[in-house]
Amino acid sequence: MATAALAQGSIRRESNNLYFEQEGNKDGPAVLCIHGLGGTTNFYQPVVSALKDYNVVRFDLSGHGRSSLPPKRTSIASYVEDSEAVINYLGLKDITVAGHSMGGLVALSLAAKRPEIVKRLILFGPVKTPSESGQNGLRARAKIVRDDGMAAVADTVIGASLSPNTLASKPEVVGFSRELLSRQSPEGYAQACEALADGPDPQWDKVTSEVTILGGADDRVSSGSLLDVLTSSLTNAKKVTRETWENVGHWHTLENPKGSARAF
Repeated sequence: MATAALAQGSIRRESNNLYFEQEGNKDGPAVLCIHGLGGTTNFYQPVVSALKDYNVVRFDLSGHGRSSLPPKRTSIASYVEDSEAVINYLGLKDITVAGHSMGGLVALSLAAKRPEIVKRLILFGPVKTPSESGQNGLRARAKIVRDDGMAAVADTVIGASLSPNTLASKPEVVGFSRELLSRQSPEGYAQACEALADGPDPQWDKVTSEVTILGGADDRVSSGSLLDVLTSSLTNAKKVTRETWENVGHWHTLENPKGSARAF
């Protein structure tokens, strides 16, 4: 179930279109939802019905879902610019920004760049620029999808991302996750892999908003030790809170929708 639809469509930029959806209460507190690598607006579908009092805005990053791929290669900085384009188009202020995985890195970078409008961050399994081995793995994955398409990596990514409990007992989540990945543009996904590999990390000292970090006990992408590093890096944040969910891997809103909704 969704909230009340307020608007949807494409925002025309100089070189591409960004697909967005706006739902809930237009006069309510603004929430901007940023998906991660291989995600779309639908990553947040399990929580939107609980956010009917908020002005909820979701969008597909360039090269993902229903947003077109620009001629210039995407990057973390260009994804931040995507976010700013949506904010400016809809006139959003005093925003809570939710970010998943790579989208958490985008959200942190946006908060560092625009502290005057980002008042709170809700980060589902956020990441930082990976180690050299992680960068090499992402570049290798980019080559695979360019050569053989999304089907060549979808099942491997799902197996590494979802918790054992989800894989064994929630076939609907497994199927939905596979659909999200399989429907991606191979080139858009490949560029996103390279964007994450290249980083950079946000300017940690410029993040001054409140921050909520949500992790999964079975998350092998955003491990507890990685979240420790992120937490300790946020030295100037107004407040940092953190919670870890049992039987949850890396796709938090799909694996624990009720807990995810409560985080807002």
